[in-house]
Amino acid sequence: MREGGKMPVQHSIIAPDLKIKGDLVSQGDIKVEGSVEGSISCRTLTLGDNPVLNCNVTADTVRVNGEFSGQVKATKVVLTSTARFTGDIFQETLEVEDGASIDGFVGRLKAEHKREPAKISAVPNEQSGSN
Repeated sequence: MREGGKMPVQHSIIAPDLKIKGDLVSQGDIKVEGSVEGSISCRTLTLGDNPVLNCNVTADTVRVNGEFSGQVKATKVVLTSTARFTGDIFQETLEVEDGASIDGFVGRLKAEHKREPAKISAVPNEQSGSN
């Protein structure tokens, strides 16, 4: 732990050969190179060049380099020149590089859409008694 009781920011990577169905929740950063179907909530999400995503994302910052299908709610969204975005973007700041593609709705982020910090609680280990 850092001084003041804060945990250092964690960085998680979904490798190209990894396929996930379900919900990802992190207080840190996530980089996706593989496949995710479900939802993602994190501080910063970066999508690599060839990920396969069909999900809803809530984050502070989202950077899309490859294909994305779903909904994004983020303070800042960056679509790079190789981005192919299909779905809805709710944001405060949107950066779109030349060559990026958007097929969907783009709107302003409202207060009810903003990301709440993830609440992660530890589950106590169950200890089995000796028989």
